[in-house]
Amino acid sequence: MNYFTKNLKFLTKTRINQNQLAHLMNTTRQAITSLLKTNDPRANTLIKISEIYNVSIDDLLKKDLEESN
Repeated sequence: MNYFTKNLKFLTKTRINQNQLAHLMNTTRQAITSLLKTNDPRANTLIKISEIYNVSIDDLLKKDLEESN
């Protein structure tokens, strides 16, 4: 599992859940579930997620956010 997947799972469990994230991103929960399985998210998806969770893209991709808390 890469940092993005691990971090998104952590963020959806501790902050904004998958249903809320889907609503904020104007997509479906199934799309979020699929996103949790990807190793290569699109740039516009990374931007939206970083803005929603107020986390830098760099941190999403290169840092273990769970260990940082």
